[in-house]
Amino acid sequence: MDCHNARETDEVRLVNQMVGREVNSMFGQSERKRAGTRTVLSVENLNSKNFRNISFEIKEGEILGFFGLVGAGRTEVMRAIFGADPIESGSIKWYGKTQKIESTEAAIRLGIAYCSEDRKNQGIIPLSSVKDNMSLVILKKLCRKGFVQKKKEEEFAESNIDKFNIKTSSVQKKIYQLSGGNQQKVLLARWMAMEPKVLILDEPTKGIDVGAKIEIYRMIFDIANQGVAVIVVSSELPEVIGLSDRVIVMRNQQIAGEISHEEANEEVILRHAMLEKAGE
Repeated sequence: MDCHNARETDEVRLVNQMVGREVNSMFGQSERKRAGTRTVLSVENLNSKNFRNISFEIKEGEILGFFGLVGAGRTEVMRAIFGADPIESGSIKWYGKTQKIESTEAAIRLGIAYCSEDRKNQGIIPLSSVKDNMSLVILKKLCRKGFVQKKKEEEFAESNIDKFNIKTSSVQKKIYQLSGGNQQKVLLARWMAMEPKVLILDEPTKGIDVGAKIEIYRMIFDIANQGVAVIVVSSELPEVIGLSDRVIVMRNQQIAGEISHEEANEEVILRHAMLEKAGE
């Protein structure tokens, strides 16, 4: 165990000591494949009571970051795209074809997956097992003659426990007994099982320790490298900068700016997020 004078220790040094590596290596952009050229999802002039004139697109294998201060409307946009909240006007195009997404079931059928920022209340089913939480969205695939094939479900869960490095003593363990990081891995395994085309991650490392964060980051890169379009909503600037190919900044329930990975830094992003007019 290392001991340091508190006045001589900063955040970077603490993280390095905790995870045994340089903080700059947490994201590993050098391991990223180039995003594809095919647009999966495009949103045009989307409006609701919670946001105004939202337009953006995302391509296969791209990681698109969304940043904004509290109340900026980031989560509300994602919930609307996922069919959880109503849209008043505007359009959503899926591979160039206009789609009406009026329910979460419709979004899932298209291939949109969504990990809520509220993992406890809108993500996990606390009193259910790791296995049951993981297989929730693919139960139909695990059924035969209307009954879930328990052995097949357990094999699926065991396989994903290994794949996502989930620390649990058993697939039957109640998910609330797992750490926040391992709960989040179960949710990632759940949504990846449906083979999504778009994966929306709202605050993917909220309440997770630094070591587990790095694992989640690696998984996000791996998922994007498989061709999945990933939207990362985060209030942590280093996270959104380190993960994203592009960053969309929201302010006052609308888009204030779009910044490339090369141009993204804390000053530029905060200027868009806080000022009434970017560049003031």
